[in-house]
Amino acid sequence: MHILTVDVGTSSMRGIVFTQEGRALFSGQRAYQPLYLQNGWVEQEPADWESALFGLLSQAAEASGEGSWGLDAIALTSQRSSVIPVDRDTRPLCPAIMWQDKRVEPLCQELEKENDWVFKRCGSRVNPVFSGTKMAWLRRERPDLYKKAYKLLAVPDYLLWLLTGRLATDHTYGSRSLLMNLRTRQWDRDLLALFGVGEEKLCPLIEPGSVCGILTKEAAARTGLSQGLPVVTAGGDQQCGAIGQGVAKAGAVSITAGTGGYLVAGAEKIPESLRDDVLCNCAAIPGQYILESSVLTCCSAFDWFRREFYGPDATPAQLDKEAEESPAGAGGCTCLPYFQGRSTPDWNTAATALFQNVTLSTRRQDMLRALLEGIALELARGVEVMEGYAPIGEITINGGLTNSRPFNQMLSDACGLPLLRRGRADATARGALMVAACALGAYGSVGEACAAVSRNDPAQAYTPRKENREAYRLLREQSDRLYRLLWPPVQ
Repeated sequence: MHILTVDVGTSSMRGIVFTQEGRALFSGQRAYQPLYLQNGWVEQEPADWESALFGLLSQAAEASGEGSWGLDAIALTSQRSSVIPVDRDTRPLCPAIMWQDKRVEPLCQELEKENDWVFKRCGSRVNPVFSGTKMAWLRRERPDLYKKAYKLLAVPDYLLWLLTGRLATDHTYGSRSLLMNLRTRQWDRDLLALFGVGEEKLCPLIEPGSVCGILTKEAAARTGLSQGLPVVTAGGDQQCGAIGQGVAKAGAVSITAGTGGYLVAGAEKIPESLRDDVLCNCAAIPGQYILESSVLTCCSAFDWFRREFYGPDATPAQLDKEAEESPAGAGGCTCLPYFQGRSTPDWNTAATALFQNVTLSTRRQDMLRALLEGIALELARGVEVMEGYAPIGEITINGGLTNSRPFNQMLSDACGLPLLRRGRADATARGALMVAACALGAYGSVGEACAAVSRNDPAQAYTPRKENREAYRLLREQSDRLYRLLWPPVQ
C-alpha cells in the first residue's frame, strides 16, 4: 500500500509518499508565508494552500509515473485553528485569519468571566488561538461578510473540499474551536449561543481517520492522479505529530518545537481531575484524547533572532557553536519568549518578549542562549503540569528547533528528564500515515501501525546534566518573578 501524506504547516506544505511500513518513496515541499500585519493581525491567502496542494500532488503523480509504484490513498493533516469564510460555491471571501492572529483579544477579555463554564464543556478556556473566537469576531466586526459566508472553514476543511467536493471537519479540528462539546463530540448549542456562531456556518463533524471522500474528476485532471483515490482526514498536525513520535497510548508524551511549541500527552478518556492548566483535545485516534500545553513561538522566535542578529548567511552549525559558548544561565541574561503572547495556562495575549539583565558585557551568543533557555523553560512548565496527571519517564521530541543539539540539551536539563529525538524530521507525516493505514485496513490499530513504522527509526538520546539543574531552577524562579511583576494576575 502506498499513501501520499499531505502535511499543511504554517510556513510550508509537505507531501510524502510512504509505503505502509514507512519507507519514503517521494518527498516534496512548497513554502509560503503568512502576512504579519499591524496590531497583531496575521492573514494568508487561501490560494497559497491551493497552489501548494495541487503542485505537490502533481509532483507525486509524476514521481509515481517514473517509478514502479502507484498511489492507493491520500491522507491529510493540517494546522488547526485558522478560519476561511467561503461563499456557496466554496470560494474564499477574504484572506484566512491565521491561528496566531491577535485581533480577537478584546472579545476574549469580555468573555473571561465565562472561562470555567466554557472549559468544562470544551476542554479549553476562552483564547485567541482557537477558531471560535475568530468566527465571533467576524460576526461582530464584519457582519456583512459573516452573513454572506456560507461556511466558516478551517484550512483542512477547505483542502478536503478541493480534493473530494465534500465539506466536513473531524473531531481534532472541532475540539480546537471552543464550539464542540468534548464529551458528546457534537457542536454544542450553548457554546454556539455564547459566541454567536450559527451551526449552519459549520461543517458536519466526523471521526479522525475517516475516509472523507474520493478524489474528484476535476482534482484528478489538475494533478494527473487517478480519479477515485480515497482521501483520509488523519487529524490535526499536533495530534499526528504526537502519534509519529510514539504517543499512541496513555502515558506517552511528546514535544514538537516547530513554529510554535506543543507538548502532548495521550489519554484514553477525559481525566476526572482535569483542570484548566492544560488543554484537552480529541486525539487523532478515534475515541481518544490528548492533553496539550503550548508555547506560541519557538522556531519563529529563533528565526527572528537569527535574521536580525546574524543575517541570512548564518548556518545552523554556527548558531549551535555560539549557543554552546555561553554557559548555562547565559551569563545572567534572561529572556521571556512571549513574542506572540503567552498561551497555556493563562492565555495572556498582552505579554510581550523581553530580554532582561543585558549589560555591556553581554555577548550576542549570551542573548541567543537566553532565548533558547527561555523557550526550554516555557516547555518545561508544561511538562511539570503534565506530571500532575500521570508520571512521565521519557519525552520524545521533534520539530525544526530540535535540529539544534544545544537546545535539546537545555530542554532536557530544564525538564530534568531524558529526551529522545527520532532520527527523522517527518513525525507529523508519519503519524498521518499510521492513522490512514489503519483506516484503510493495513493495520488493526494505530498502536500496531506505530510499532511497525517506527521499528527502524533511529533515535538520539539526551539526558539531564546534574550540574545545570540548579542553574535552571534559579532561572525558572527568576523568570516567574519577572513575569508576575510585569503581568500580575487579575484579581
